[in-house]
Amino acid sequence: MAEKKIIAVVGATGAQGGGLVRAILNDRGGDFAVRALTRDVTTEKAKALAELGAELVALVLDDRQAKQRPRDRLLRKDAAKDGFGLVRRS
Repeated sequence: MAEKKIIAVVGATGAQGGGLVRAILNDRGGDFAVRALTRDVTTEKAKALAELGAELVALVLDDRQAKQRPRDRLLRKDAAKDGFGLVRRS
């Protein structure tokens, strides 16, 4: 079996991010794994995502090296704020 591609989800314990993480993880036969980025990996919501199979990463937004680590080995890097924000693809 080929190695799964990683999707990094910023705000993984929030309403939108959490729903996205669960949808990806519920697709057991899918091609993707989840790297769940959150401020606090010790919360109950974060622990629940880890139990489902997500890789948890604490993201400190003022730490340049911490911001690079979650992007390692990603197939594509997307960032979206919300319906009114800018979407950047690199």
